[in-house]
Amino acid sequence: MSTALALFLLLSPEAPFQPAFDRPDALTRYSSTTAQYADCVSLISEDPAIAAEGARTWMFDGGGAPAMHCVAIADLALGRPRLAAVRLLELSERPDVGDTNARASVLGEAALAWIDAGEPGFAVEAAEAALATAPGRPDLSVVAAKAYAADEEWQQAADAVTAAADGGAATSETYLIRARAMRALGKNQAAAEDVVNSLSKDPFNLDALVMRGELIQAGIFIDANYRRTNDVAASASGQAANRPQAEDIGWAFTPAPEEKSGENGETARDAESPDLRD
Repeated sequence: MSTALALFLLLSPEAPFQPAFDRPDALTRYSSTTAQYADCVSLISEDPAIAAEGARTWMFDGGGAPAMHCVAIADLALGRPRLAAVRLLELSERPDVGDTNARASVLGEAALAWIDAGEPGFAVEAAEAALATAPGRPDLSVVAAKAYAADEEWQQAADAVTAAADGGAATSETYLIRARAMRALGKNQAAAEDVVNSLSKDPFNLDALVMRGELIQAGIFIDANYRRTNDVAASASGQAANRPQAEDIGWAFTPAPEEKSGENGETARDAESPDLRD
């Protein structure tokens, strides 16, 4: 998913743990502009070029922070992430951007834009600034994890995922980031545990399934355990009987012989991936 689309989706409450920000009205003290901002953002999905032109006109006419934010999102949609990142950084310094949380959110968006622009170093700076502005926010830890991973700072990426998970923001994607980090650090067992965690959240995550294959080649077997879908329930829902659904798949892995326990004697977190076989 492109950063532009991600940021657009993040304006709705359906994605509360994605790294942006479902309170666009928090970007301004001028409530009368909220409807115009919503219209501006909505137009981006239909015609980003027209939306960008309208947003720039609005910005030059004194639209303030909401107008500038809409321009930045339009830039992302038009494939100009570097320009969007610069705009978002400028926006984060404006007095009308909103409260501390709003400022941190915009910095997080800037970090995502820098990732999209292929500038992971700048992404890390923006993500760290966001967390310094609003410490402890798990959604910003997700942003930081992505930035650190893009910059191949693997231990920091893993630590950021842990912070996000501790804050309740764990997703299939975030666990996979930590799995990649552990793999890069040579900790295949820990990587396998997080592949299990990732697939437990989304059994059809293609990237996690690819990493599962890599770990199997390394001698760590991650098994899919199925339970039979109830025939009556399947028929009632129009699904084929016995066809596995996402909620019917559990995952567990078998450590390679030399990795049955880690440095501190830790073993697989089997409790997090129960055997769902009948």
